[in-house]
Parts: sequence; C-alpha cells; structure tokens
Amino acid sequence: MLNRRNIRAKVMQEFYAMEQAHENDLEKSVKRLRENLENIYKLYLLLLDLLVQIKNYDADLIERRKKKYFKTEEDLHPNTKFIDNRLLRKLESNIRFQNLLEAYKLENIWKNEPEMLRHFLEKIKSSALYEKYIAHPGQNFDEDKKFIMEIYKNLIAPDEKLHQFLEDWEINWADDVAIANTMVMKTLDRMQEDSGAHTGIPGLYKDEEDEAFGKELLLRSWQNKEKLYELIKQKTINWDFERISNVDKILMALALAEFLYFPNIPETATINEYVEIAKEFSTPKSNSFINGILDKIYKELKEKGTINKTYKTKNT
Repeated sequence: MLNRRNIRAKVMQEFYAMEQAHENDLEKSVKRLRENLENIYKLYLLLLDLLVQIKNYDADLIERRKKKYFKTEEDLHPNTKFIDNRLLRKLESNIRFQNLLEAYKLENIWKNEPEMLRHFLEKIKSSALYEKYIAHPGQNFDEDKKFIMEIYKNLIAPDEKLHQFLEDWEINWADDVAIANTMVMKTLDRMQEDSGAHTGIPGLYKDEEDEAFGKELLLRSWQNKEKLYELIKQKTINWDFERISNVDKILMALALAEFLYFPNIPETATINEYVEIAKEFSTPKSNSFINGILDKIYKELKEKGTINKTYKTKNT
C-alpha cells in the first residue's frame, strides 16, 4: 500500500517531466501518473512472487534428483524445511494474491527465469541464515516467517543482479524498488497463520481519498503553476529564481498547492513531507531551504486569511 509521500514523489516526477517536455496535456499526464503508481504495485507483487517461485524451484530440483539413476543420500532424503515453509505456502495459496498476479500478467515471469531462481536459491542455501534455520528442529509459522523476512531483507532486497534484472524489465523500477521492498516487508510481517485466502495482500491505495489525491494534486498544482511560482519568487528575492533547482521549485509549488487547495491536510504535515522528499531527490541543502521558504509563505498566507485549514489529523 502506497503512502502519501510515495504519491507526492510520483506527482513531483510527473510535474518535472511535463516541464522538461513543455507538455500541457493534463489528461495524458494524469494517465501516466496512474500507470507509474500502478507499476510500483506490480513490482511489489512480482517481488512477493519471487519468494514463492524460489521455493518452487527448490521443490522441482528435489523431485528431479529423486529420479537420478545414481542417487546420493541427500537425493533420497532431502531437507524439505524450506519448501515446507508455512509462510510461503500461505502466500502461495492466497487466492487474492494469485488473482492479482494473473490480472497483471505476472504469474509466469519468474517461471521463465530459471537462472535468477537458481541464483537466489544458491545464495540462500549458502548463507548462515539458512544453516541456522535448517539446524533448528521442528517447524512453526513464526520461525518460518522470521526466516523469510531475514533472507528477503539481507539477501534478496539488496541483490545487484535483481536490481539489474528489474531495471532491464521496466526502467522506472530502479527508482521504485525501495518502495516495493518496504511494501513486501510489511506484508510478510503482517501475515498470520490463520490469515484467510482472500486477505493479507493490501491494495495499491489505503482508501479512495488516497487514490484521488495524486490526480488532484497534479491538476491543482499544474493549473495554478504560475500563481504558485509567483508566491515562491516573492520569498526568494535574494536568489535568482531561474537558478533555483527545478526540483526545489516543483516541491515548493506542490506544497503551496496543498496549503491553498487541500484544507484537510495539516500544514506541518505538508512541510515535513516535502522536506523529506527533498532529502531523497534534491541537493543536500535543499531540505532546509525549502523548509524556510514554505514556513514564511504559509505564515504570510495565514495572516492574510488566504488559507483556511479544516483538517483532521489522519489526513497527511
């Protein structure tokens, strides 16, 4: 499930792309924003499925080894703790999850990438985490969940071969993988042994308000771009406006749009969110610069009665 900071960052990127392309087709831009947000969800589902398909690849190997003419003791009596992992079996049997994979046509991607599955299986089985896992007698859901979360966090999520594969498949996924990894970890952590077959896999958005938020923010900020930029100019007279980074200008414009057109969002939440986004996407000094300018503009607009906030604390 995307949070509003993720949505704001994608709106910023779309606003930037429109400016760079000198584009003014808002219908096309809104559609592209929606697709970019949906692509994060596809990546999240694909990464969840990677865990299941690594398990299935191991199961296939075990079955093939049983058919060898000359069998080793390991071939005859393999350790099946990993393929019997209760969290992975719970995930694999989740009907909602499987339906989503089919809906987005993701169900066969890893099945067609045996080299990637072998890479991860070998990486897992050669790890200290795996040795510790199989050495522990017995098997329960909590232990299985802890193991899967540890290998995902430490072995899969940071894997450079995975990052390259994802970037080759969808170029924007290079920027989205950190968000998707967070979503995967949250999903794994929330899964319970008694979870139903139709639960446990969140949607892309928390609710309808969040789903509408990105589109509304893009429209409001772009349609009022000149007004918002003028407000910024008035508070940056000691700077050459044209030399202020485009990202910083866009982030401040989006924040001002929230001040003026989103009464349910607290101003402190707005400022904090764009300061944090600046830390990730702009220069080292941008966050303090943006914080100072937004604070000055908000106070002035508040004094003039231009802003009328009626927010509830949950809407951030």
